Amino acid sequence: MTEQEAIPPIPDFDPGRTRRAVRRGVLRTALTATVISLVTVLLLDLGAQWIQRRGDREDRMVNVLNTALEVANPGYHIYPGRCCDTTAFSLSFTVRLTPLRAGDGTSNYFSGGAVFTVSQNQFGRVEWPPPGFIKETPLFTALDSVGTDAPPSRADTKRILDRLPESMYALAVVDFAKPLGESEFSAFVQRHAAVPPETAIYDGRIGGTPISWRLDTPLSDAPQGDAPELAPGELPRNGLAGFRRWVGDLRDHDAANLDKFGLGLKLLRKSAADGLAYAYVTQHARVRDLRTLIDDPQVRAIRVADVAYDLTGLN
Repeated sequence: MTEQEAIPPIPDFDPGRTRRAVRRGVLRTALTATVISLVTVLLLDLGAQWIQRRGDREDRMVNVLNTALEVANPGYHIYPGRCCDTTAFSLSFTVRLTPLRAGDGTSNYFSGGAVFTVSQNQFGRVEWPPPGFIKETPLFTALDSVGTDAPPSRADTKRILDRLPESMYALAVVDFAKPLGESEFSAFVQRHAAVPPETAIYDGRIGGTPISWRLDTPLSDAPQGDAPELAPGELPRNGLAGFRRWVGDLRDHDAANLDKFGLGLKLLRKSAADGLAYAYVTQHARVRDLRTLIDDPQVRAIRVADVAYDLTGLN
């Protein structure tokens, strides 16, 4: 057999077969590119979410932003919700805000309210804090008058309280004639144990967002479980100490986010350092005890924001 005879003949060109081969090649290339793209996007998304959750970023976001929401809105009870929803571009958590109401503290006086989402972008900046309508409450109006001689006067307050049944519960702002230091505040509360404070106001400005601190705000190093029972007139240990602890944990770069809630970092630090209580909010006081409290010379005014009947029938 000659060398020429050993070479197989070249097959005839088949256009259909060629087109099918080209289509298969294009399909394989497209499929490979799609898989690579999907994997790349998935890895980028997971990587971005990991960056959002890196370190203590979630815990710190809630500690700074949720607490800032409470400090800026003493007229609302704020219940933390789900935390945290993470995307490639944001980290967010939900809260329920319900207006404070007068009551005995055992019934459901926190009905209503609304759920909001607090979100920060990949750079750690708050994008959409709850809107300003949450400040339009009778309690906020009363707090806005702290440190002023705005009505009602002491005599008007007495007339208002005298018209109310003495067994009713009241939500009220107790405005001090002069700001009280920690020991003075504690001594005042001990003398008037029947009118306990739920929130202290550490801000003496007229107008603007009051700087407040809920005295039942847990400390980060406090043991888990129920809060210890307090003796009548005893202030929780996480009062001023808790406020100072939170402010001490704030960093300079938190200033931009705090501004979104109407809180200035410099003012927070000054208020924490001074430790002066200008007023406090009481939620479970009886009208009869407020009548006694208004005669204390350390009290400038008592502004009643809400009242409720004692539906339990216990006096």
